[in-house]
Amino acid sequence: MGPLPVSIGYEPYRRLLRVLTAVAGRKLSRRQLRLRTSALLFAGSAPLGWYNGRDSPNTRELVVEQGGFVYDSDSYADDLPYWTEVRGRHHLVVPYTLDTNDMRFASPAGFANGDEFYAHLRDAFDVLYREGADDTPKMLSVGLHCRIAGRPARTAALERFLDHVQSHDRVWITRRIDIAEHWRKVHPALP
Repeated sequence: MGPLPVSIGYEPYRRLLRVLTAVAGRKLSRRQLRLRTSALLFAGSAPLGWYNGRDSPNTRELVVEQGGFVYDSDSYADDLPYWTEVRGRHHLVVPYTLDTNDMRFASPAGFANGDEFYAHLRDAFDVLYREGADDTPKMLSVGLHCRIAGRPARTAALERFLDHVQSHDRVWITRRIDIAEHWRKVHPALP
């Protein structure tokens, strides 16, 4: 299981998004999609998923228009993947989360130390595990960034969390692309 790169946008895009006309916003979004795809093609593989994090009203449409993406994660609307229609085509959304995310180390109301991070992740997992006991699917997305979770004390907290998760039966630790492929097979889009 290798890493799955995603786009979180670049700074000029973030600042301009709110003030651009629809045409200029679409042009900049297309440019960003081309840059990200080109960079990853150069690295050996194209991205199969998309997460911008600071999307515009046109982002999902552009992702579908660009083609080649199995899903996008520009949604915080649910805990489970879901299908949406974009220009008459079914498109899979694998939602993202900001609460079980190491970025909270960088926010004033966030995690002060690894113990808080571990406790938050553990509690989120435990609630979802209990809720899923009746065979209803659950998904816990944990956002990690090398520069944040990669710090030694934070890595220790993540290791404790993974040990906790792996001590339970019927748990799947995987990448978003694997979740998307599973969802497409088990919960296909309805005509």
